[in-house]
Amino acid sequence: MLPKRYSLIVADRSSGVVRRFTLAVRPTVALIMAVLAVPVGWTLQARWAATARIEHLQLQNATLEVDNARYRTASDDLSGGISALQLAMMQLRDHSIVDPRVRRAMGRLPEDAGDDGARALRSVALSSPIETFNLLNDLLNVLDGQLAVASDGVDHQQAFAAATPINLPSDGRVTSRYGYRPDPLTGERQFHSAVDISTDAGQPVFATASGTINSAAASGAFGNLIEIEHGFGLVTRYGHLAQFATSVGETVARGDVIGYAGATGRATGIHVHYEVLVNGRSINPLQLGFEPRSQAAN
Repeated sequence: MLPKRYSLIVADRSSGVVRRFTLAVRPTVALIMAVLAVPVGWTLQARWAATARIEHLQLQNATLEVDNARYRTASDDLSGGISALQLAMMQLRDHSIVDPRVRRAMGRLPEDAGDDGARALRSVALSSPIETFNLLNDLLNVLDGQLAVASDGVDHQQAFAAATPINLPSDGRVTSRYGYRPDPLTGERQFHSAVDISTDAGQPVFATASGTINSAAASGAFGNLIEIEHGFGLVTRYGHLAQFATSVGETVARGDVIGYAGATGRATGIHVHYEVLVNGRSINPLQLGFEPRSQAAN
């Protein structure tokens, strides 16, 4: 069994002074454990926070996918329900048609014929359901129109999402950001309407959103340049490419390879010039959010 206390003796040879320190085992061990617990607890808390954040993002992504599928399913179900109601109403309308001679004869029967129940049924039978059918038809038309509007809105939202540029077009490091900077060749202050991504020669360059290749040709200082028209007033440009992997008029999706990095045109090294325009005006591509290509989903 370990002793409850330890004594430490410190002797000064020059002066001959001897000092004795007595330590209690349990309080000392408790103090050491408390000191060690602080960094360990902080590390565990940071790890738990990071894990929770990742799980939250994964849950958000899964929720968006489920919502999108739910909207589409709900739209299909409502459309089918409206069609079924319209068919049932048409069949009821057809069955409601009675020969005019028979209807006249029905109306000429004495009103006091039969008991109260019979008279009530006779009154219902003689009433015309046309107004009810018209009301139902108007209601179904309104529902059908609203459903078409909602379905059209979902389609436009999906198209806009696919056309919105996100992520960077190539692996590498952003060496020149959007905004004013010294010109890399002359040193003069100039406005840089894009970001430059330093990468290796021949690295694939990806489309950052779905769209149509508007141009793919040599373009002066930009070298081999690809321009993609995404719709909704959105355009992206990819410059200084070594070669193209697409052609004008081709439709591409986010993540498709459109070319390969190089240093064509006015360039001091191998990099990709990446530009985003909205209605003809450039914006900072980094404000749209980005991740390394190796981690980004297409």
